[in-house]
Amino acid sequence: MRNILLDAILFALFVAEMSFHHLPKILHEVLGVAMAAAIILHVAINWRRFTSLLRNVTPQKFFNAEIDLALIICAAAVLFNGVVLSNYLFADFVSFELRRNMTLHQLHVAAPYAMMILIGVHLGFHWRELRQRLLKTSGLEEFYSRRESLFVTAAVMLAACGVAGLYLNRVGDRLLMKHIFATPATDLPAAVFALLIIGGVIFFAIIGFVLDEKFFRKGRD
Repeated sequence: MRNILLDAILFALFVAEMSFHHLPKILHEVLGVAMAAAIILHVAINWRRFTSLLRNVTPQKFFNAEIDLALIICAAAVLFNGVVLSNYLFADFVSFELRRNMTLHQLHVAAPYAMMILIGVHLGFHWRELRQRLLKTSGLEEFYSRRESLFVTAAVMLAACGVAGLYLNRVGDRLLMKHIFATPATDLPAAVFALLIIGGVIFFAIIGFVLDEKFFRKGRD
């Protein structure tokens, strides 16, 4: 229960931070500090599981380790740049010139979208375990078994929103660190923008789940 709560808080903080256009700048920084603490705690709790991927390596373990490592690197880059570019909480510790470095700004915008992709694939690879924990904690096992198609339909619809978000947010250009100040998505209401981010995570989670089922788990279950 504790791990699920931490994961839910971490995911909510991630979505909120991605929606920074709709937040006061100082709140964006405060939530960033909270997210950093949640990430450190999440990694600490799951560190033994991560290191186990490096023992008796299989293709599935290797891919999982690569995704997790890339996610840790992206998160570290986002958090480091967040401190460097701070205008409030850490402004006295960083020079004005460094805070205005355009490359760091572009990296700070690009890395979270890489995290969105990696988080999705990460969740997809762990979906079986996560689903079991969620249903057991919520007591919805029977309801899910009777209404599984409803959940699948909702996930597909959210994933479709995520695909739209990839276009509206110009994610490809962001990942290439192109000079972008605003996109059609940033003009949308905060709730809609957050839905696009959640949908993006679900879209890549579906991809991760399919990869796991087709290439790694096939023939072992």
